Amino acid sequence: MRKSGGKTGGKRRGRAKLALVLALLVLVAGGAYLAGGFMRFAQEVAALSTPASISGADGIVVLTGGSQRVERAVRLLERGEGQRLLISGVNPGTGPLSLSRLTSADPALFECCVDLDYAALDTVGNAEATVSWAREHGLRRLILVTSDYHMPRSMIELASVPDAPAVVPYPVSLEKLWRPDGAPTRLGLRLLATEYAKVLAVKARIALGVDYAHMRARQIAQHSSAGHAGTPEP
Repeated sequence: MRKSGGKTGGKRRGRAKLALVLALLVLVAGGAYLAGGFMRFAQEVAALSTPASISGADGIVVLTGGSQRVERAVRLLERGEGQRLLISGVNPGTGPLSLSRLTSADPALFECCVDLDYAALDTVGNAEATVSWAREHGLRRLILVTSDYHMPRSMIELASVPDAPAVVPYPVSLEKLWRPDGAPTRLGLRLLATEYAKVLAVKARIALGVDYAHMRARQIAQHSSAGHAGTPEP
């Protein structure tokens, strides 16, 4: 009886050790996969550059998040690279006049050719607003202006919206995020790691068919009906 119990206990310990080894192998493989994916993502972002020439674009959209992005987009509009400009995700307290001053642009340009989107709270909202705006104005090819590290996720979100127009990426690089040798600074590395995690989450959401916009609208409705009006975090 003792021998049988000893053999059974030994088998259990053996299976436990095997399970532990397999779990460790899965963790190591998963870590290596994520590390390799992050390296590829960082290299992809580092390789982004503004196009040497832009042809055939009839609209420009800039996703807010920094004054440099908006300035670049306004300069493109001034050069005639697009017929209209959409600034998506504008702070509710910011109007056309303050933006024209910020970018040193003629206020008349904002009156005739610039549209402001105040509704978008995140990249999903930016993508939805962009496609709706392009459809409203009959625009088929857009120049997308946003930070280089934000460009991959923005392109994925735009492509996931039905009837999205063709997009020409126009990345804006911030000097504080990159060293002269092309490697990311400490701040740049943190931003890239955070953005890579968001890209993985977006890909998982799309693969699983999760309707984020519908889920967000339902959350807002629930908060409103419960008397807790507010805006969910982006």
